[in-house]
Amino acid sequence: MRGVDFVLVEVAASTRERARIALGIAGNVVRGAYRIDDWQPGRESGRWRFNGTPAPELDAVGKTVVHLAPRSGAANPVRRFLDGVPQSTPPAGAASEPTPERNTSAPPSANPSVNPEPRERGPISLLAHELNREPLARIMYGQRELFHSNFLAWFFDEIPDLADAVFRDLTGDGNASVRRVDREQENLDLVMRWPGAAPLVIENKVFSLPDQDQLDAYRAKTARWKGSPAEHVLLSMSPPRTPLPDWRYLNYQELADRIDTALPENDHSYEVETLRRYSRVIRLLESLLATTMVRSHAESAWVDERQLSEIDSPQTRIGLRKLRARRVQGALDAAGPTSGWTESAISHGQPLVGWRRELRVAGHVIQAGWQYQEGQFRLCAVLSHLNGRGESAKAARAVFSEAHPALFDFAPLDGILRTPDGVVRPVDRFGHFDPDFIYRYIKAPDQTVEQLIAASHTVHAGLDRIAD
Repeated sequence: MRGVDFVLVEVAASTRERARIALGIAGNVVRGAYRIDDWQPGRESGRWRFNGTPAPELDAVGKTVVHLAPRSGAANPVRRFLDGVPQSTPPAGAASEPTPERNTSAPPSANPSVNPEPRERGPISLLAHELNREPLARIMYGQRELFHSNFLAWFFDEIPDLADAVFRDLTGDGNASVRRVDREQENLDLVMRWPGAAPLVIENKVFSLPDQDQLDAYRAKTARWKGSPAEHVLLSMSPPRTPLPDWRYLNYQELADRIDTALPENDHSYEVETLRRYSRVIRLLESLLATTMVRSHAESAWVDERQLSEIDSPQTRIGLRKLRARRVQGALDAAGPTSGWTESAISHGQPLVGWRRELRVAGHVIQAGWQYQEGQFRLCAVLSHLNGRGESAKAARAVFSEAHPALFDFAPLDGILRTPDGVVRPVDRFGHFDPDFIYRYIKAPDQTVEQLIAASHTVHAGLDRIAD
């Protein structure tokens, strides 16, 4: 999210209540477009700032909006259009430009009487609609990281002057003698080389979050190379959770900014236009992935499936579910119990989060906690001392669990979780995943992040009471 300061007198309460979109304009050209999430007082008295999400789906950035300029001599640079954005009117005697098939000269108004739509569409639906119209996005859907790495390698080879403007300053001087790019050298996504420069290693992440162990392994590989030490860049849609030594983080938004800055305005060749479309695609994709961020603990744990259904690619839908689960896991890490550990995963195409800890019960060290997936809230245990497959192993785990019913007691969660019927399932028995996992669950659809955090603390307290 980004914050922008506005003069208080021009952003009164009535404006803050109605404004939905903010444009940053310089030189009569839209430089930034944002959907306003909320308003906060600025650092200086009499000023306000908004938290906003980039809105590339509006296709407003780069558009000329001279007709929105304030009057000559106006002291206040802020202009409000709360009843729709006025359309451009050419001056008398000027030749009119052809009307495009799709009007993108200004973002739609938040007032339905000005821009009526058959139904209100959420941000995921809007972004998915725009991505579905982009040929490059359709190609990207099935490949993700592979697509971006291949595209950037093509960029490096086919438009060298522009590629150098985008990437060369990311590395220092060295002793290389050739200009080339390698794909998957020692499993590294991209290695760029220039004469007189150190190698530039780029690790590319789109839907997955950076993994410290993987990055350390790559760093160990490049440390063995002869010549100048390599520079390392993590190109990722999501920032790392903790600082990464020896890696520079480069988000895709910055990559798009670098590309747009390097592109010549009057060059409309196929190669340059392809780069322009690529920049738009990665801005849209960055905004799409931003919808998975946990902005409030009051949010539902999962992404709205009705909006996800408008994304054509099953892989992208699963990727967004996985990323949302990782972000919910981060919220649980930050606000949940300090002991134990959290988890997130995708199982059968559906997201899962959970929390567990070790404790000693009846002389055995076990793991116990909870999982949440597909509207099921499970209390679970991992009984490694009863590891085994088959009916006899399940029976042994069931006997142990029946002897310690507090491991599966949902009563303390009654005031926390929303459940339609309160029935503990499976009725009169346990569920199992071989070789050592046992659980029971209640139906608890549409839980919030806040409820899962509270459940972690409640389960943790209950396990303290039954531990040896």
